[in-house]
Amino acid sequence: MQTESYGLVDEHEVDLQNDEGVSHVYDVKSLTTLKVFVVASGTVLCSSTLWKETAMMAFVYWFAFIPGYYFRWKGFSEFVGKESTIRAFIAMFSTLIGLLLSFYTALNLGRWWQLRMAVQNIQEGSKKLTMLVSQGCTQDRVLLQTINRYARASLYLIFAASQMEDGQDSPRVKAVKSGFLTQEESDNLGKLNPHMTFVQAETLWVWLANVVTRLHDQGLTKGAPHYCALLAAVDQGRSGICDVQTYLETPIPVGYVHLLCLMVKLHNVILTILMAMVAVMLAGGSKGINEVAMFRVSVRAFFMPFLYNALLVLNAEVADPFGGDEGDFDWSNFDTNLAMSGKSYAAAADLLPNILANKQYQKIKSSSESQGP
Repeated sequence: MQTESYGLVDEHEVDLQNDEGVSHVYDVKSLTTLKVFVVASGTVLCSSTLWKETAMMAFVYWFAFIPGYYFRWKGFSEFVGKESTIRAFIAMFSTLIGLLLSFYTALNLGRWWQLRMAVQNIQEGSKKLTMLVSQGCTQDRVLLQTINRYARASLYLIFAASQMEDGQDSPRVKAVKSGFLTQEESDNLGKLNPHMTFVQAETLWVWLANVVTRLHDQGLTKGAPHYCALLAAVDQGRSGICDVQTYLETPIPVGYVHLLCLMVKLHNVILTILMAMVAVMLAGGSKGINEVAMFRVSVRAFFMPFLYNALLVLNAEVADPFGGDEGDFDWSNFDTNLAMSGKSYAAAADLLPNILANKQYQKIKSSSESQGP
């Protein structure tokens, strides 16, 4: 375990944040132009589930269109009815599904943002604790590095748990191999709780709370308010773990999701079959073939199911943003931010600006205090 460094971080992220000051984000401006047609990375277009569902709808469409076209009987148009009547029938489904999908999407995006804020609490708890300890208690580098390492380890355990597959090492074992925990620390976490990853992640912050209490007992804190602020920083990180666990383990009620998905799939099948029958009606008869109308109907048959399925796929992806998909939270970004912040905070007292470090500032400060407000 690396006790004399801040662990391994993504070199590309380090270079990027050092050069630009911020982590990499997508270009919003390019998506507002025609370039949006050539953007695929990180979008729903990369979802294999979406294209499988689209292929199934294509099969249903042609399964309804080809037999209807070859076995079309006299009076088929009267049997199908007017296209306007069919559109009105479909609109009844579309309106209700649109309402339910909008509510479902708003709920999931709200949960996604709350998960992001929970991660932010973990980061802020680590930074605040490092700042309060390094500038108010001790400059011991091993202790400061341990605070930073435990915070990064707790966040790593969350990502590792979400991305864990059958047959892989447990998150705790992965944390040892990645250098976030020592073997002794991993063994102790296993003795305290052998299986529940979130409890293990919280326990790391409990260890930090114990460290804070020992610092206070040794008289290294600046009094009770300082001690309370230190514990508040620890609890902020620990509560971030709890918030993540709460959202991940409490999904939107299955009854609502089942009803919504059932209605979307039913709508897609009915729409595809009816549009195929309308296309058959427009492909012959006394009025001949109407190519433009057939194209319009075919686009509707494929576009609306594609859109609704895409929204369902997007909602499924944002439900767990720790899963490692391209559009999920970027672990290397968070880890680099924590590592670099911890390193900077710990060394801040060694590189004070002249105005804060020289004696002239001390004289100015003393003079101001003696003059009063």
